Amino acid sequence: DDGWASAEEFNNEPEPSHLPTKREKKKKRKKRKGSKGFHTLRMWMTDPSEGEQKATRTLYFKRHTSTQHSEEGASDAVVFVLNLPCDFDNANVENVFSVYGSVLSVVFTEYQRVPGIASDKPRNAHVTFEDEESIDKLISVSEQDVVAAYEPPRLATGMQKWVAQYYHERPDVSKLQQQVGRFMEAFDRQVKEEKANLETKEIDEDGFELVKRKSRKLRGSVLPISNARPKKKKKAPVINFYKNQKREQQVR
Repeated sequence: DDGWASAEEFNNEPEPSHLPTKREKKKKRKKRKGSKGFHTLRMWMTDPSEGEQKATRTLYFKRHTSTQHSEEGASDAVVFVLNLPCDFDNANVENVFSVYGSVLSVVFTEYQRVPGIASDKPRNAHVTFEDEESIDKLISVSEQDVVAAYEPPRLATGMQKWVAQYYHERPDVSKLQQQVGRFMEAFDRQVKEEKANLETKEIDEDGFELVKRKSRKLRGSVLPISNARPKKKKKAPVINFYKNQKREQQVR
């Protein structure tokens, strides 16, 4: 009567008839990606032949349409691929997609500051095929949900990645000395050229050569400071400033 359900009524409520499974959730995610024009391609992340735990990774790709005019002779069969493993390089991507057609080039969208190490995030790339038929074949394989073969990564991860970053940020002393030496040589040449160009020669009406300076001050030069400074005149002391001093003066 008070509007609250009893424990028996709460426990006797019918449970939901169906809960979405992992496969159904994956299909929903795939459908959302497909609505944006992306297709999916699953690939093995572990080698199934070695008896390891089987795991797959989903790559998302679509045809790349560029608004800029392509160079003459360049192929227009380009796909934009998302969610590539962070430890994949050009050769890994080429090996994965070369099954569906001849790959001409692989260009990643992000800049790799330290070569040879894995990135911190999944990578994206433009994959250029030789012809459009390769992209059609790739799309047909995606619709059949075929799992691509395992491709061992080539970039360093973990401890190897940290060690490579450490040595990249701290170069060898001999190489650093060579860089400093080249910089100082270039700087000395620049200073000599500036000093040589400070004086310009001109010929006056009588045929005499006039020498003029572009600037009286050299770059980085310090003018000599003269020690002879004008001395301030000392003020004469004030006599009989106070009243008692004036009275004493009158008494005297």
